[in-house]
Amino acid sequence: MRSICPEKLYVELTTRCNLHCPMCVKQADGSDIAEGDLPLDTFKRLLPSLGHIRSLILNGIGEPLLHPDLEEIISLARSRMPGLGTIGFQSNGFLLDKQRAASLLQAGLDTLCLSLDSLEDAGSGGHALTAVSHAVEALIQARRNVDRRFRIGIEMVLSQETISGLPDLVLWAAGREVDYLIATHLFPYGKATGKDILFNPNSADAVDIFLKYNKAAAGAGLHLDDYLATYLKFHKTEADRQLLEIVERMQREAREKDIHLHLPSLIEHKSGARDAAEMVCSQARSIARQLGIELFLPPLQASVERSCPFITEKAAFVSINGDIMPCHFLWHSYSCRVLDEDIQVQERVFGNIREQSLEEIWQSADYRQFRQQAGSCNYAPCWSCSLGPCATLINDSLYANDCYGSNVPCGHCLWSLGGIRCL
Repeated sequence: MRSICPEKLYVELTTRCNLHCPMCVKQADGSDIAEGDLPLDTFKRLLPSLGHIRSLILNGIGEPLLHPDLEEIISLARSRMPGLGTIGFQSNGFLLDKQRAASLLQAGLDTLCLSLDSLEDAGSGGHALTAVSHAVEALIQARRNVDRRFRIGIEMVLSQETISGLPDLVLWAAGREVDYLIATHLFPYGKATGKDILFNPNSADAVDIFLKYNKAAAGAGLHLDDYLATYLKFHKTEADRQLLEIVERMQREAREKDIHLHLPSLIEHKSGARDAAEMVCSQARSIARQLGIELFLPPLQASVERSCPFITEKAAFVSINGDIMPCHFLWHSYSCRVLDEDIQVQERVFGNIREQSLEEIWQSADYRQFRQQAGSCNYAPCWSCSLGPCATLINDSLYANDCYGSNVPCGHCLWSLGGIRCL
């Protein structure tokens, strides 16, 4: 049955922010995201459609508490959404005091998720424990004065630097009446963030094959790390030929099983970091179960089966000028890192709510075709391709076919691999 409207809606109220987090796309090289607010009249264009929306998320790149009409927007949405529909947003917490918390809950807010990556105040204009602590206290007091459920959340960005602090953060949150904690992996917007990525984009099947032959090579006193240099040598020793034969057997088995291998990426992620991270995550899950806090953790490596959460949830995205986009990945134009190379991502617009209704845009032929192709996941596996990444897959407004014949630029997306989680 064809859906007539999205069921989950992300509305970017502002692209302005009171912080300058180094991991944010706004701070990435070449970023030119314009600062501004969604006009109240533009939001009102969504009101006739909100009866179909089960989840409304009022944030994107910026800090929602900076929007001058935030409470009115929440109140308008609450008056139109279904009784079980939820309204929430994510915040850094710096602008949230007791009076503001009370007004947000009175307007009809259902959840607020505060950004905090560690129990140490971040430098360089980032998230701060002090601000989040005060914000949590304000929200706890405010929800005691309302007769409905309100949930307080924490979102943490997992990286090589922050992963060790996950159990302590869960313990801290549970001790302060926080209801849930969402962890997500760091998105590689530039070289600096790319080196701190914890997420392994290679599937478990690819890793298993690699480890099998890496062990065989080690048993012969060889190292798969030396493969490329060995392959390029003109005069090869007997040991060199043995290493090439091991890699050839590995590649043959992968082809027979239809498993894609990106050898440099597999080598990069072969250290014991994953085992240590798994132990930390297991400890965090145990603490969460004991203390009754919901913990949402992403996988540490790519899922074997790709899946777009935005297609599954029937989500749509609204920019500050009223444009409708299909997902987080294509919400803005920016550059990011894929397999240690820069990739240009171009926003994908299907219409504007100032010109058409949300239902008309959602049911348009182009948007339906996009959702069908993205939902089938039959696009190029760029993160595990031995030839990837293809810098021409995403370019200036031209969505050419990828090597699988698909014209959706989803091959470079980390959301489909399970690495990024959203409210």
